[in-house]
Amino acid sequence: MPIKTSAPWSQTVEELTSSLNTDLKSGLTKSEVNTRQEKFGLNQLTSKGERTLLQVFFSQFADLMVGLLLVAAIVSGLNGEWIDTILISIIIIMDAIVGSWQEWKADNAVAALKKFSRPIAHVHRDGHLTEIPAEELVPGDIIAIRAGDLVPADARVVKSASLEVDESPLTGESLPVEKSTDPLPAETPLADRTCIVHSGTSIVYGSGKAVVVATGMETQIGQIATLLAESEAGVTPLQHRLKALNHWIVLAVIFSCAVIFVAGLVQENDPWSSKTLSRMLLISVSLAVAAIPEGLPAIITITLALGAQRMAKRKAMIRQLSAVEALGSVNVICSDKTGTLTQNKMVVSDLVTPDESDSARQALMEASVLCNNSQVLEDGQISGSGTETALIKAAIDREVDLAGLLAANRRTGEIPFSSATKRMATIHVDSQSRQRVIVKGAPDQLLELCRFENEDEREEWSNKIQNLTEQGRRVLAVAQVEHDGQFTDSHLQPNTLELLGIIGLIDPVRPEVRGAVEVCKSAGIRTIMVTGDHPGTATAIANELNFLNEDAEVITGAQLETMSPEELDSHIGKVGIFARVTPKHKLQIVRALQAQNSLVAMTGDGVNDAPALKQADVGVAMGITGTDVSKEAANIVLADDNFATIVSAVEEGRVVYDNIVKAVVYLLSANLSEVALLLFAILLGLPLPLLTIHLLWINLVTDGFPALALGFEPPERDLMRRAPRERSEKLLTPGILWGILSAGMLMALTCLCLFLFELGATPETNEDKARTTVFFVLSVSQLFYVCGLRSFSTPLHQTGLMTNWRLTCAVIAGVLMQISLLYVPGLQKIFHLVPLSIPELFLCLTVSTIPLFAVEAWKQIRPRLLKN
Repeated sequence: MPIKTSAPWSQTVEELTSSLNTDLKSGLTKSEVNTRQEKFGLNQLTSKGERTLLQVFFSQFADLMVGLLLVAAIVSGLNGEWIDTILISIIIIMDAIVGSWQEWKADNAVAALKKFSRPIAHVHRDGHLTEIPAEELVPGDIIAIRAGDLVPADARVVKSASLEVDESPLTGESLPVEKSTDPLPAETPLADRTCIVHSGTSIVYGSGKAVVVATGMETQIGQIATLLAESEAGVTPLQHRLKALNHWIVLAVIFSCAVIFVAGLVQENDPWSSKTLSRMLLISVSLAVAAIPEGLPAIITITLALGAQRMAKRKAMIRQLSAVEALGSVNVICSDKTGTLTQNKMVVSDLVTPDESDSARQALMEASVLCNNSQVLEDGQISGSGTETALIKAAIDREVDLAGLLAANRRTGEIPFSSATKRMATIHVDSQSRQRVIVKGAPDQLLELCRFENEDEREEWSNKIQNLTEQGRRVLAVAQVEHDGQFTDSHLQPNTLELLGIIGLIDPVRPEVRGAVEVCKSAGIRTIMVTGDHPGTATAIANELNFLNEDAEVITGAQLETMSPEELDSHIGKVGIFARVTPKHKLQIVRALQAQNSLVAMTGDGVNDAPALKQADVGVAMGITGTDVSKEAANIVLADDNFATIVSAVEEGRVVYDNIVKAVVYLLSANLSEVALLLFAILLGLPLPLLTIHLLWINLVTDGFPALALGFEPPERDLMRRAPRERSEKLLTPGILWGILSAGMLMALTCLCLFLFELGATPETNEDKARTTVFFVLSVSQLFYVCGLRSFSTPLHQTGLMTNWRLTCAVIAGVLMQISLLYVPGLQKIFHLVPLSIPELFLCLTVSTIPLFAVEAWKQIRPRLLKN
């Protein structure tokens, strides 16, 4: 006997209960429940492949650059260079801790989904209504639901008393959905299944009874959990570019070390002796340490963290640091409508009355208050359905005396809302004992009951309703009739009511969004609305925000179902709105955009948005209205649910990327100068001009603080007028690579000449004097050179030293630290240095300015070359 059915919304209550073998009054027996739990399992979400924190930590070491540093640390230890080994090990472990913590936080979306879907259920078992944990529900259970409940499983409504459900977390529908018991066609889309309540949604009004048709992973929220597991958290552009950069650095290091190792052995008389091999291993390690920018991962992490702090001040909370830069790279924003572009609350926008007089509008407003089941609580809050509370708020705004109005028009009866008639009626008696019936409901239904002078007048009202509908309004009609004696629904016949007017309601747009959309346009970012709402409502909002092009297309979820991947690819470049979409559709849209090489940001606040948020290059969740599930799946959470905040975050993302590029250029230029210096010296048969500890000091201390201070650089003037970067664009363009090569070689050759000069000038001394000079000049050259990198185009005298005072302080501190190494006895011994005379010190400082002046000269020459 089957206990599972497809398309339960298409069956009558009798057909469904028969197929599920259940009884509407008594529910299931205990033995039936046990049997079904064995077959279907618990009503809970499951996940697989979850990693422990320890597994995430060890996965951080599966990187070529980390592996190379580990080898360098081991070889240094074998050669007795324990300080080098300890420093390199500390760097590796700190980077692994930061990386694993970020990944661990990003893996919690399904866990939040489980927490989201754990309500209590009121269920009929063995003829008794009892309260049980929702996870014990099985298909065929009969559940009772009422206002304030969280729906515990997907269920078919079998009884409805004005039942209204907030399905916005699941479908994106901004209004509560009125539920009925009437069956629907099998092809009815998710958002229109008015006889089904879904797990994780909430009852906002009325009460009812339903039979469970799906539990656990078979529910709609379970299917979302499956999509989340299948969604791939995209690799951000920065991560992709840094990975490519790391590979090139590792290959270059391995090649250089191999060349130097072989060349060194060839030059030795006894190449295979342990002494020779040990010496060449030490030289190769020194070269590897010089080539690898050990501090780069930490500097990038801290620069991203600084950007995250600035974003937090602008109400954008960062959950994954790499998303800081990624948001600055996006060229498409797929934005949810409800609660993102709009305020997620219904307000009265239009009052249309027969004579358009103030008194007529007042009468319409008063009637909408009387025919209304919302209540104003003691704290001023209004409880009730979204539509009815909007009517009460509008009346309060128009200074209607609610208490006096209700007292003067005592309610004596009510005909509840019915999904069949789509109307409700209330019966009132005034102070003169006159009885009045007020009817509120769907305008097309109410017009049939109203009397008009002629058909033209009826047609005129139909046109007014159509116009409001096309503008994205939800329209209600309000009518009345005086009646003596007992009044029932049968008295509502054609031509019996007096039409008081129609009321248009809308979920208004956020006032700041229009300006934000314009800024996105100027920044080359395309905005697409992806919503579960109706196409007409979505189009009206889009037109109001002015982000649709003239040839923009509107595609519904039903159309998406019939499209092949090729057809979607041909349309997606023109689509401005995707309406009536499901979570599966949103995921499909994001993947289709990514397949066309777009960098996609997806905004959302509901459970239904979570898979697409995770799949997108940058997922942006709403902090106020957003569910925990959407926040866990996202990279960024907007604390103020403000679309305009995204624009601020985009600007910060671009600033961060610029500053990271500057830091990378600085570190690579510096490391290239060190590698080239070592290579030249070894190939010329000279002693090592720098020891491993010198290289570590330069890379971690002298270079590290200035590179970190570059993270505080203010934005360039044209930042938000640039086109977004392409996904395939490399971190280092040919022009930047040429700059790195030129600056690195200039510093290397300058220091090589100094080394040769010192070796020739003082042959009677050991190599420490020559090595000290080179160490000092190379370090200070890099410190001065970083000042020129604050902008690739603006001269330093225009940029100003104090617009980034942190960098100025870092440079000064770096120079002072280098001087202290020369003259503090304890430090001299550790670093194998000798003191320089005062004239020698000033000469070294002067020579160290050469790279800075070269960069500043290039800034002056470059515009002229480009112009010619």
